[in-house]
Amino acid sequence: METTRSFVQPLEDRFARPGPAEHRTFYREGGVSVTDRWLTIAGRRFVVAELRNLRTVREPTKPIGAASTAVACILAVAAATFVAFSGEPALMLGGPVFAALPIGFALVSWRLRPRFFKLYAEYGSRTVEVLGASDERRYNQICRALLRAREFGRDHAY
Repeated sequence: METTRSFVQPLEDRFARPGPAEHRTFYREGGVSVTDRWLTIAGRRFVVAELRNLRTVREPTKPIGAASTAVACILAVAAATFVAFSGEPALMLGGPVFAALPIGFALVSWRLRPRFFKLYAEYGSRTVEVLGASDERRYNQICRALLRAREFGRDHAY
């Protein structure tokens, strides 16, 4: 007797449409649930079929990024001025490297800063913010699940 084999579901049962009590779940994690009928986020519930004109917005850069770049440029100018007036040969060679370090650090931190993404939709007669997240990967997963749920609902109207 082999107990390692699993039961194989007949082909017609695998592709059957879910019944009225069943819902197909496209995403469920961390307080967010996307099914073929509902989008539930942070205690708010939206009917997937009524969400229209979905659009993504990336929030502008926070002012702290511009401030860190300005401080880095000031430090680089100060370092270059110090090197120019010191006249030390060792500083003349290594000075440009030390002057470029703050600017390089500012550029890397500016590039790697987290972005905030928002999803807006027309719901009923008004525009609502459906989702906001700083984790780009999770945000994209939820958006893809929502698009699949809308397509599924359109193709399998109950």
